[in-house]
Amino acid sequence: MLKQKVIAELASSLDISQKECKRTFDAFIEELICVLEEGKQYTQTGFGTFRTSTAKERIGRNPLTRQKMRYPKKIKMKFRLSAAFKAEINE
Repeated sequence: MLKQKVIAELASSLDISQKECKRTFDAFIEELICVLEEGKQYTQTGFGTFRTSTAKERIGRNPLTRQKMRYPKKIKMKFRLSAAFKAEINE
């Protein structure tokens, strides 16, 4: 489902304009990004937890040329579903 479809569905169920819903949705996403950039985690009870982790620098090989390559350290985002949400999806 695309963002615009989600916004349309939310606006319809909340009986608000799509413009207001989009502004709220975008503000939530921006705040989530800020929390993750600070290295904190965001937990929504009944939904899941967003957090970041750091992948160490490593040496790998290009599969075509077999030449060694250096992969730099980077930050990864992780999401873990809550048990309640996972159970609801699997019903």
